[in-house]
Amino acid sequence: MDPATTSNQVGLHLVTTETAHWLDRVDDDVFDHPVQRALVSEFLANPMNHLVVAVVNSASGAGTGDLVIGMASAISYVHPDKPLQLFINEVGVTERFQRRGIGARLVGFLLEHGRRLGCTEAWVVTEVGNTAARALYLATGGEEDDEHAVVYTYPLGPNKP
Repeated sequence: MDPATTSNQVGLHLVTTETAHWLDRVDDDVFDHPVQRALVSEFLANPMNHLVVAVVNSASGAGTGDLVIGMASAISYVHPDKPLQLFINEVGVTERFQRRGIGARLVGFLLEHGRRLGCTEAWVVTEVGNTAARALYLATGGEEDDEHAVVYTYPLGPNKP
């Protein structure tokens, strides 16, 4: 794959049940773990889940065909005291395609998608030390909240208390 590929040579696609084939060829470090067909089906079955992928044609390199080199996922939701909002869950671009504006395009796509859905606000959370993500979110118009959050996780597996 040509390392000089620019952001405008990358197509963005909303993944739906009809377009789930985009997830057949995903670069190794786009998602945290390998994509699993059953989980894709479960994710896409919920209309409140949203996934956009960045795809480059890899015919010029070692592989042939289209390759997902970036993704961003979000959840739209309502709450008893708030109108429809968009929570951007995750943004990932394979390392060799970073710093080319692809992450910004993915975030922009999700924000526009949220507007079309009627969302009144979008938000995203990242670690304080994740300077790349923080720069991305500022560059795409995000405003850092004065109140920094603390994340708590609850393991819910079968062998957990």
